[in-house]
Amino acid sequence: MKKRLPNILTLFRIFGAAALLFLAPLKPPFLAVYFLCGVSDILDGFLARRWNVSSHAGALLDSVADFILVSVLLYVFIPYYNWPSWILIWIAAIALIRITALIVCRIRFRKFAFLHTVSNKATGAALLCFPFLLWLFGLNPTAILLGCLASLSALEELTIQIVSAHLNRDTISILHINKSL
Repeated sequence: MKKRLPNILTLFRIFGAAALLFLAPLKPPFLAVYFLCGVSDILDGFLARRWNVSSHAGALLDSVADFILVSVLLYVFIPYYNWPSWILIWIAAIALIRITALIVCRIRFRKFAFLHTVSNKATGAALLCFPFLLWLFGLNPTAILLGCLASLSALEELTIQIVSAHLNRDTISILHINKSL
């Protein structure tokens, strides 16, 4: 059971993300599932590393779960607010950078992969705090904070995919890449 728990938590995030589609945004049931999805994202990787049960399949599943959760959140939140066009353009630009990083990874390493960098984790943590940041600061300041973090992490991931000699999903940051062939 200990070996499978991290992947079970990751699967919970996928099912939790699907459940968010059927819950009223920012209401207590939505926030509870949203929070549990975030906790599962933090715990799955931590436990896998702590118990030394990390696997390629688990890392791939984690990336898929993250992608599904972010996609669902965009699907839920974009129509929920009257977003200024500059925010929507910024979100589209970040998505384009992420897609470009995936394509570069596929071309260079023959695999699709998202990286588990510190900046990607920080962006995920900020996204987890989105409803609370929104409540505290309002839409525009929250969008600027998340947009800056997501832009930096997307650009970092693209740069790593371009300059790395080998694919390493667990690259900590651009300062920790292997450029030698």
